[in-house]
Amino acid sequence: MINVNKINLGFFILLAFVMVSTSVFSQEIEKDLVFTPNFQTAHLSTVSPLNLEVRGGSEPMGLPFLDDFAWPSSFEESGFDRPELVRWDSSPVRRTYTFAINPPTIGVATLDGLDAGGYPYQFNSIDAHGWADTLTSREILLGGLTVDDEVMLSFWYEGGGIGNAPDIDIDTLIVEFKSIGADGDIWTRMWEQTGGVPVDTFTQVVIPISDGVHLHNAFQFRFRNYGTLMANADLWHIDYVFVSANGVTGNPVEELAFQYPAYSLLRSFSAMPWTHYYDNPEFYMRDTLVVANNNFGSGPNNQEDTGISIQFGESEPTAFENEFIQNVSVQVGPFSTEFLANLVDASGVAGSVLFDTSLSDTIASFKVSIWEEEVGYYTNQTAVFDNDSIGFTQVFDNYYAYDDGSAEKAYALEAAGGQLAVRYPLAIPDTLDGLLIHFTPFYDNAEQETFVIKVWADDAGVPGEQIDTMYQFHSPLYFTDGYDQFAYYPCDHPIAVSGVIHVGFIQQQVDRLNIGLDKNTNANAGNLHYKLGPGSNWASSEIEGSVMIHPVLRAGRDNPFTNIAEIPASSSDVISSELYPNPASYEVSFNAYEALDWRLFSMNGSEIMRGNVSQSGKVTFDTSDLPSGIYWVNMISNSRSYSKKIISGKRLVILPH
Repeated sequence: MINVNKINLGFFILLAFVMVSTSVFSQEIEKDLVFTPNFQTAHLSTVSPLNLEVRGGSEPMGLPFLDDFAWPSSFEESGFDRPELVRWDSSPVRRTYTFAINPPTIGVATLDGLDAGGYPYQFNSIDAHGWADTLTSREILLGGLTVDDEVMLSFWYEGGGIGNAPDIDIDTLIVEFKSIGADGDIWTRMWEQTGGVPVDTFTQVVIPISDGVHLHNAFQFRFRNYGTLMANADLWHIDYVFVSANGVTGNPVEELAFQYPAYSLLRSFSAMPWTHYYDNPEFYMRDTLVVANNNFGSGPNNQEDTGISIQFGESEPTAFENEFIQNVSVQVGPFSTEFLANLVDASGVAGSVLFDTSLSDTIASFKVSIWEEEVGYYTNQTAVFDNDSIGFTQVFDNYYAYDDGSAEKAYALEAAGGQLAVRYPLAIPDTLDGLLIHFTPFYDNAEQETFVIKVWADDAGVPGEQIDTMYQFHSPLYFTDGYDQFAYYPCDHPIAVSGVIHVGFIQQQVDRLNIGLDKNTNANAGNLHYKLGPGSNWASSEIEGSVMIHPVLRAGRDNPFTNIAEIPASSSDVISSELYPNPASYEVSFNAYEALDWRLFSMNGSEIMRGNVSQSGKVTFDTSDLPSGIYWVNMISNSRSYSKKIISGKRLVILPH
């Protein structure tokens, strides 16, 4: 976390001046991440200072209570369809898979400075600190129990992980218990921990639930964090939360589980164009897929029956098992499993994983599932991923990518005229139409800054001559309806490309543009190069990770990819495309994926115009009379039941006419 109030303002201004005046202090930098704001109508009203509003909860449950955050256990995820999976009342806390280091099992609850929509509790404040996230358990039936029943709450926690760590003596994680008073609920602090803890180690805490005021049939406990209200920072990760009687704690006798997700079966990329893949599919497939596991039990145990399956659309999955992983003993602690070796199909015939190129001409996606035999009791769930089963979607569209789609940090250049280039070896000659870039805001909004996208030929592994000349200025776009969204930036005109190319941009000013940086992959090594202004030489990046820049190619399509609105909805919770063009001057459009109401607001909350559509289709509205500035377009689905309505907000930038 950056403590702004600890920085001498005069020094900060002087440093900025020096950086503009000379390249001596120019550099590439890595920054902790602030997620894109996610606008909701609730933000127009006053937010509770304790951030404790509960929007939904489940019926009380009996003991034992267990959640390792590997399955969809929040009220928002399963409260309506799978209430038996729910462990928590409605909360701004989210499950994450890529921020924690060495978790007991895959998935943790991460408390930070963002609300339920990914929006900072106080945005653009001066070092705003306060009570941020709250994670409250569903009610637990403890009535009739006494101190002799030895009811215990246990959990494991870590500070920071890959993300920003809590500050010592400032940031705090606490646990509170609920009792029932004459005037309502009473919350009592039972435990606390300040920052300064190891960022790569989970520590267990055990708290007795022994006071009679807590042994009732509406008992709840909650986690709260005190820290920054400005960002995805001061992170606390929580795992393997357990409540049970008879002195039993979250130290299972048997528990074999995945620790981290898998994201691709491709050798070098996380995604690539389908037409490029099927030119030589065997070459682009991984030979190995090693996934991290953990024996979280109390002693050695046997791993059994590992497998992998591939599913195209709604067709029957093709499944394989490893014929040699049968009763393989593993010691306590982390271990790894190879999922592409020694595979046999259901008939016992040797096989290998390969995506069928006959299934599509231009694009394809495959659901990949990976599993191991359940070892453990309370964490086994049905029809959802849990700690013994994980999965991802392998996408073949019209772009290449190295990253796994999640940004744990931000990457930027501090140099006027700085140049950034990412190397991509193309499978076949094609036409470059543009770039997909994930920009993430970091304290300072860069939407008024400009850059020009570029493409270079390869010169012995580094960028060589520019393949074509482009002059169109672009600005970073930030999206408001989800994490890790990409903006599309078209080339001035289509460019014929082949072999190895380098794609990126030249920024105009010294201000940081802050590109998403995936810290769970490391394609930067050998592929990312930068220049710190005119006259300097290309340098290899020394920052580990993968910058989130994707070249978009024609990839067998008749027409070029022209804007982000062409990407279809990938989730039932997405009700419209992005706004396009954006920024705009005279009119704006979006594609509605279902019936919805929309409203246009100014930044002071005044409604300017509204409309609705009764079915999916294109919506266009006139902006020619609007002053230049920033606006919000709020959309609400009206074809769903009240409990499942989706609210989405998108920022709109109007340029001078």
